[in-house]
Amino acid sequence: MAFKEILKWPNATLSRESRLIEKFNDSIKGLFQDLTDTMLITENAVGLAAPQIGVLLKMFIINISSKSNDNNGTQNIEAFINPELILKEGEFEWEEGCLSIPGEYGKMKRANRIIVRYMDLNWDIQEKEAFGFLSGCIQHEIDHLYGKLWVDYQSSLKRNMIFKRIKKRLNIE
Repeated sequence: MAFKEILKWPNATLSRESRLIEKFNDSIKGLFQDLTDTMLITENAVGLAAPQIGVLLKMFIINISSKSNDNNGTQNIEAFINPELILKEGEFEWEEGCLSIPGEYGKMKRANRIIVRYMDLNWDIQEKEAFGFLSGCIQHEIDHLYGKLWVDYQSSLKRNMIFKRIKKRLNIE
């Protein structure tokens, strides 16, 4: 497989909802490898959703060391296929960024504790409890699967300012 270009906002694909993955096959294994190859050579990447590489399927990967997140992390790179949040509790605020909006950050409120149900690469149903940083990352990636970016939660003034900076940086007319 190979490194794929990460789509940049305001690319319209990033605003579209992804489809459920109906069956596990070699193309899903290939998508996992493409996501992994892309994330591993991208600076500061801890997660990547399929829509960010132009594939509108409900899958993302995360790689957060348990050592760096109070024993609440992933076992190397983990795939989350057709994820759904089944519990959201509490709240925390943090500065959120995104590989699709490079160099920009915004304050976001996320649930502090979540439980997510998903299928893994063995097509087994899993549940993962997450809090803090991992919880925020999972919620961020799930948003991608529904065509939402953190910038969509910002005020129109802030969103417009970010848009102008991105247009200039990416030379968009």
